[in-house]
Amino acid sequence: MAAPDNAIFRKAALERLASPERLDARPALPSYPRRLLAALAVLAVAVLAFAAWLR
Repeated sequence: MAAPDNAIFRKAALERLASPERLDARPALPSYPRRLLAALAVLAVAVLAFAAWLR
């Protein structure tokens, strides 16, 4: 028999196996703010421009 601490995890695992319809759900990707993505793109272009200027 499982230890009392492991009983919670065992119950959760059995509940997951009992509901296979959740297997079709796509995992959610984190959505980053557009300003952050735009700032990263500008930074990347600035670094590339600086690297090209050094040559």
